[in-house]
Amino acid sequence: MDKKQITIKPRVWMITGATRGLGKAILNAVLDAGHNVVAISRSGNITIDKPEYADRVLSLKLDVTEQGETPYQAIVQAALERFGTIDVLVNNAGHGQFTFFEETVEEQIREVFETNLFGLMRMTRAVLPVMRKHKSGHIMNVSSAAGYSGIGPSIYHTSKFAVTGFSEALAFETAQFGIHVTIVAPGLFRTEFMNFNPVYHNPSRKITDYDLFRTQLGEFVNHARGNEPGNPIELGKLLVKVAMSECPPLHLPVGADAIDTLETHHQIQKNDVDIWRKESCATSFPLSNKTDVEANDFFK
Repeated sequence: MDKKQITIKPRVWMITGATRGLGKAILNAVLDAGHNVVAISRSGNITIDKPEYADRVLSLKLDVTEQGETPYQAIVQAALERFGTIDVLVNNAGHGQFTFFEETVEEQIREVFETNLFGLMRMTRAVLPVMRKHKSGHIMNVSSAAGYSGIGPSIYHTSKFAVTGFSEALAFETAQFGIHVTIVAPGLFRTEFMNFNPVYHNPSRKITDYDLFRTQLGEFVNHARGNEPGNPIELGKLLVKVAMSECPPLHLPVGADAIDTLETHHQIQKNDVDIWRKESCATSFPLSNKTDVEANDFFK
């Protein structure tokens, strides 16, 4: 008896920052898997490596630092007119800022957060009504291993911590609608990320006390450039696999270095908790009856 061939219905993916790096790798993997893609970039010009995929790609122009809801709603409307729905949103657009906090002016800090956090939020807000209507969907927010460890330039790490925290809370809020959220936390991947202008050498407010640290950071970046262990092609394939999973993870560290970063950070947290557990617990009133409320009761 012949086995019936299982046909997987193509899904509609929306990917920001799709022109290069991880975004381009995700785009290619999604297309290779037979899905449709709304590819978003600041230029609106996406190069399709395989011409036969062109009819499954809608390329749209959007700068995720643009404020207000209208531009994002227009993107969603264009996607719906072309493909009818949005199944997976990948918030990949990001901005690197390798400067130290004291040397970074507020304008630069806001620039990082506009791309890494607020743009991600605006795109998510625009897509959520579609997913709520269909009682399904998957939002993949590209954070970083830097979103779990404070060892590194503070502004970039802070923005990625914010993405991680937002995504955890969003997953809690939207699970009731059948919407999954995955925090994609790559380690170092071999993309153009390390090829940016080394702003750590010429910060807006240079403080000589940081010169040694600045030199060490520069040496690390120069060594890492072109030697990153992560393969973007494999990351793209992994995200396709995760999207097709019946039970996708909330936390997805990608790469052995990312896993090591998360595990090390969690161990540091556990050590702090264990050392101060008795003193911390002593700050609570004695539990007197069943009406006492604990912080995690709401989440049970």
